[in-house]
Amino acid sequence: MVKKLSLKELLATEDPAKVIETLSFEQGLSLLEELVEKVETGALDLDASILSYERGMLVISQLRALLEGAEKKLKVVNKKGS
Repeated sequence: MVKKLSLKELLATEDPAKVIETLSFEQGLSLLEELVEKVETGALDLDASILSYERGMLVISQLRALLEGAEKKLKVVNKKGS
């Protein structure tokens, strides 16, 4: 079972890309929702907001890759079913 990554861990890690590539779609989406909430409520200072934005963009990139992979799998399944 994959350990759930917290927002605090995401913001503190020195190698975010390595950590983010292990996220499931659901974990990434949850982190993004938490990031957006923190930024929108003003709970973060400017530097933390910028770091959150940067990490959020990396998470979005990972989520897109996961969706593209799922889409390819569905196309293969649909071709086999036709």
